[in-house]
Amino acid sequence: MTSVTPFLFASISLEKAVIQRPATPEEILEDKQLRDRLYTAVMVLPDKQAKRIYAKYYLGMSAREIAQAEGVDPHRVRDSIHLGLKKSAKSF
Repeated sequence: MTSVTPFLFASISLEKAVIQRPATPEEILEDKQLRDRLYTAVMVLPDKQAKRIYAKYYLGMSAREIAQAEGVDPHRVRDSIHLGLKKSAKSF
């Protein structure tokens, strides 16, 4: 790697930052409202399903990692998350 390479990567990142426009106040509000609705939809689920969905989508854990933490089979975790998302989708 030459000394020019880090500069090249930095300039690409800077270019992306300049091109991407900041969110408007309306977009920020809409995003917050959507996140609030999603959170509410998940939190009405049974505790175990809500925790698994939170772990997967908010903490970025895989079904295998969640299963290891709970001491259960990964298939149970995947099924639970799938059913929880299906139930949550009905509230939208």
